Amino acid sequence: MNLKTLLLTCTVLAATLSSAAAQVQKPADTTTQARIATPPDLFMPLNRVMFGFNEVVVDYVVNPAAWGLGKVTPGFVQTAATNVYENISEPEFMLTNLLAGYPGSAAVSVGRFAVNSTVGIGGLFDVATPIGLQRRNTEVSEAMCKVGIPPGPYMVLPLIGPTNIFSGGILGAALAAEWYALSLISTALAAADAVFDVSVSVASLRNARDVPGDPNDRYVRQQNEFWDYVKAGCGPSETTKTVAANGVK
Repeated sequence: MNLKTLLLTCTVLAATLSSAAAQVQKPADTTTQARIATPPDLFMPLNRVMFGFNEVVVDYVVNPAAWGLGKVTPGFVQTAATNVYENISEPEFMLTNLLAGYPGSAAVSVGRFAVNSTVGIGGLFDVATPIGLQRRNTEVSEAMCKVGIPPGPYMVLPLIGPTNIFSGGILGAALAAEWYALSLISTALAAADAVFDVSVSVASLRNARDVPGDPNDRYVRQQNEFWDYVKAGCGPSETTKTVAANGVK
């Protein structure tokens, strides 16, 4: 398979992942929110420009592509693409779970990656979930909060969406390190991974945009929803996350 075909395949698969790439929303913890002050929107003019750019991408690129591919892509291909995306994100959760103080969840992430990468044929099949290894996704912002690093100023990144300056910097450094490591193995593999990561981020913009609130200013709605998500992430304990992951109330 040549580089052009590999990149095209990654793009097509990633475009089917808008639902899988969505952030898993946590219920707001009002007690936690009271303890965390929302940083000022220092970059509002630039953020609003980036927000407008992302909306154009969603309306004229992502939505038409998702609609078209959804019509012609078989269900088993979409499932396989979702499984691959979730598998390659497990190393991120190994690190974030450890930083957040969830060693049990970090061990589960290690187990899921090992099982799905081998028995699941590179992540095409999710073998880990049926044997009891439920996905434990702790985001970078939650891990930073648990470590004691307060959220930085709000930022909206092109093709990625809402984040804060510290989480965005850490995530960017992690992606750069990942691409560099893959480039030592194969330039084509690193390029394919970069296309895959960007495509998934673009797909997730659909979910980041669809938030409740005042329709007159979608930028403010998205910003408020983002901070609610970050603050709620500072609340759950390891036990709470384990219970939630197993569907036990």
